[in-house]
Amino acid sequence: MPNKKVKNPVNQEKNRNSDGTFIKGRSGNPNGRPPGKSLKEYDRERFSKMTDEEKEAFLKTISSEMRYRMAEGNPQNDVTTGGEKIPAIPIYSGKSKE
Repeated sequence: MPNKKVKNPVNQEKNRNSDGTFIKGRSGNPNGRPPGKSLKEYDRERFSKMTDEEKEAFLKTISSEMRYRMAEGNPQNDVTTGGEKIPAIPIYSGKSKE
């Protein structure tokens, strides 16, 4: 199957540094998010319109972890203590005891 060519390819080099990162002040998405509801907004609205019976049936199909994440959001994965990073302590240094 032949590759389809894009009619008007975007010249990405004009927005990027030589290492591929964006030039300061340039966006990778200059037009922003398209108008309309996000998937999260759509799902939230759809769930809120369900009857209690429909909600119970739906909640039986997902794991308890997913249910928690729907209610509370993802758990925090902060690996700091009081704003300071916890130093990594190797369990095994790779050196043998002789």
